[in-house]
Amino acid sequence: MEDLLPFIVIGLTAGSIYGLAGVGLVLTYKTSGVFNFAYGAIAAVAAFVFYDLWQREGMDWRIAAAISILVLGPLMGILLELLTRMLSRVSTEYQVVGMVGLALGISGALTLWSSGWADSVSSLLVPDYLSTETFTVGTVNIGYNQATTMGIALVSTIALYLYFRFARAGVAMRAVVDDPDLVNIMGTNPITVRRFAWIIGTVFAAMSGVLLVPTIGLNSLLLILLVVQAFGAAAVGYFSNLPLTYLGGLAIGVAASVSTKYIGTITWLGGLPASLPFIVLFVALLVTPKRLLALRRAAPAPPPRTAYRAPTRVSIGIGVIVIGGLLLVPSLVGRNLSFWTIGVMTVILFLSLGLLVKESGQVSLCQYAFAAVGAAAVCHLVSDHGVPFLLAVLLAGFVAIPVGLAVALPAIRLSGVFLALATLGFGILLEKMLYLQDIMFGPTSDGIHAVRPSFASTDEDYYYLVVAITVLCSILVVAVVRGRLGRLLRGLRDSPLALDTEGATTNVTRILVFCISSFLAGIYGALYAGFLGSVNGASFPAFNSLTIIAVVVLAVGGAPWYALVAAGVFSILPSYIDIENIQAYLQIAFGAAVVTVGVLSSRPPSVPRWLRTAMDRLGGRTAQPTVSESTAEPVGPAAAGTPAHTPPVGSGLELRDVTVRFGGLVAVSGLSVEAPVGRITGLIGPNGAGKTTTFNAACGLVKTQEGTVSVHGTNLNRSSSASRARRGLGRTFQRAELWNSLSVQENVALGREAGLAGRGMFSQLIAAPGQRRTIHDAAAEAMELAGVTALADQQAALLTSGERRLVELARALAGAFDVILLDEPSSGLDQTETQRFGAVLQHVVTTRGTGLLLVEHDMALVMEVCEYIYVMDFGRVIFSGTPAEVRESEIVQAAYLGTESDVIAEHEVEAVT
Repeated sequence: MEDLLPFIVIGLTAGSIYGLAGVGLVLTYKTSGVFNFAYGAIAAVAAFVFYDLWQREGMDWRIAAAISILVLGPLMGILLELLTRMLSRVSTEYQVVGMVGLALGISGALTLWSSGWADSVSSLLVPDYLSTETFTVGTVNIGYNQATTMGIALVSTIALYLYFRFARAGVAMRAVVDDPDLVNIMGTNPITVRRFAWIIGTVFAAMSGVLLVPTIGLNSLLLILLVVQAFGAAAVGYFSNLPLTYLGGLAIGVAASVSTKYIGTITWLGGLPASLPFIVLFVALLVTPKRLLALRRAAPAPPPRTAYRAPTRVSIGIGVIVIGGLLLVPSLVGRNLSFWTIGVMTVILFLSLGLLVKESGQVSLCQYAFAAVGAAAVCHLVSDHGVPFLLAVLLAGFVAIPVGLAVALPAIRLSGVFLALATLGFGILLEKMLYLQDIMFGPTSDGIHAVRPSFASTDEDYYYLVVAITVLCSILVVAVVRGRLGRLLRGLRDSPLALDTEGATTNVTRILVFCISSFLAGIYGALYAGFLGSVNGASFPAFNSLTIIAVVVLAVGGAPWYALVAAGVFSILPSYIDIENIQAYLQIAFGAAVVTVGVLSSRPPSVPRWLRTAMDRLGGRTAQPTVSESTAEPVGPAAAGTPAHTPPVGSGLELRDVTVRFGGLVAVSGLSVEAPVGRITGLIGPNGAGKTTTFNAACGLVKTQEGTVSVHGTNLNRSSSASRARRGLGRTFQRAELWNSLSVQENVALGREAGLAGRGMFSQLIAAPGQRRTIHDAAAEAMELAGVTALADQQAALLTSGERRLVELARALAGAFDVILLDEPSSGLDQTETQRFGAVLQHVVTTRGTGLLLVEHDMALVMEVCEYIYVMDFGRVIFSGTPAEVRESEIVQAAYLGTESDVIAEHEVEAVT
């Protein structure tokens, strides 16, 4: 044990800094709801300023540290609070990318700032400014610098915890993220509270950077990525608990330090100490209960604009022109051919990332890890096993798929911030640990070799090979995007909840897109290895994944055009700019542009309107009317001759003795409700009675602790929401859950197609013969029933609240549902529209035999259309009967008019006896 004590002391020193950084990170996340991916960059800024003032300007280190921490820290906090306040208006993926862009820009700026300081990194080592003299505790010598570091971190954490828990301003910090308006009403300015929290958080970041720099030296990239290890400490504390976060940092530091004692004779564990924080982060995200990873603040709706897609014949024409131009490149560019070769193959990398970011709204920060796996695979296959190059490239793509599956595991249960964290940790884990293994890049730092095929041994021939493979990959991506999986991905991006409740298993969708994405990235890595001839771990730095995500977000157009634009800016353009440190300038430009997109536009960039108009005219596409130009049809029964809906066969929905608890709160207690087919059943009650929770329990969105949920006599307690939808149970939501970037027609059609896609990988990829006609007819009938046919070409994000209700109803009617749960469907409709809406519901039941369970506050509508009504209060059914019986019931009057509860109590006693 005694021989471990020195390692423990070293670990406690490093762990104290990780814990300190993690505490500051958690504080800003708790109070703003925006995760600071630039936290390490803030620490790096403080470290650079400290070094400049102390070593270059000759200032006393104490004054330099005070300026870096207590002056620069608060200034950065004020600026970051302003930035994150503006970013809070955009969707989560753009918050993540905006903060990543900030880190990218800071990294480039620090590189430029320090470029003339020294000729080599070794000369930027920072001497210890704290005393290195030691004192003895037992048998261990402890440096005063180590003890000081541990003391500063511990005292700061304890002080912050006590302040956060007991001070009035600290309590306000905990409240502001949940309800800033309520905090404002109580007399505390929420902006001031958040600003103060960000000041504290950035002071902690600055302190971490200044304490850390003597250990690792003045290297911006190393500082940024090393302080990112605070993410592991934050994950241990569930991104909310300050003491646990600090202890998590200590545990990571000690474990990493102790592990160095045992890995000397085990070569394959050489990267374990550096990888340990990211292993902790990845595992913590996988095992942490999902409820603890809920977003601190509800994310805004996705941007109300989707990527522009040109008419098919225009796309084909432009594609032919682009391919023709690429074929002429070798005769035009001369010595720059190598840059064009890299640029063309990079199109594949951007296509792989665009499938995740642009199509499905998922943020991946480990795309270069997939590429590294593909590069290593092609080298081993070609050099070690003699596999032909083209076959090896294809196999390299398939080898990357299991790696994509490993990343898809957290994607199944995570989204937004936490998925980005998991992928970032995974990418750095591969770089720190697996890149060092023989199975990846061989036993030496020289790396491994790939031999080009004989027919493409020259640079020009290899360029043409790269063009051919890139064209094939582009066709594959366009086919995916314009096919069924592409429609599912856009639904997943806008509302995974709606996609699940329409019958498509979104976990399968997420796995599919990660597999295709990793396959394409593996192809890129294989081609890159063939171009270089030999590759090693340095060929695929994890930090580059941050750069390419910024570029792909900025690129305009749909697939494959955004990838062409991104590759041109990222790979080809810099080769024609003769400026020293051009990559640093590009990092600054990319980072600033991404932050600007998030802050100013709140929407992704798009193709200019004049260019869209010109391409639409060339393609013969007519301009879509705006909302003000459209005239919605009146709501009413469908005309004679519309396609018949297959009448349901079965008993409908039954909830028997259902109980739902949230912690110690009983939301629904022993509830029994039946909604048979061929009948409109009402479910009414005061606000907070448990009606929406009942719907969520029926659909599988919340877990029932007791009782059964069955459709047509089949127990569905263990079934997912998508499985219940495929069994015939559909629903609408209290707040309309539309796919905002899709048109009305696409929304309604996907309502039927999602159920047909189901949970099968093949069925989610490709539609079976005849399904296109089924989907078209179901969507046309449903839109006519709901009276929204005239809105078919409108984007859902631009609809009024009343129109959104009707479209959501149409989407439910398009699905193959036997029973539909309608949650306040008339909200937003005027009296005339409500009357016609009631006629639609009656027509659906009469002609289709569908069962409807209606939650509604418009009692006139309920009494007019419902044949049977259940009345809820405090999570229980207090009365049920016909509309006439409900109207005369004293119990119902007591629930709604607030009379004495004796009537209800008497009724419950009679029911028991």
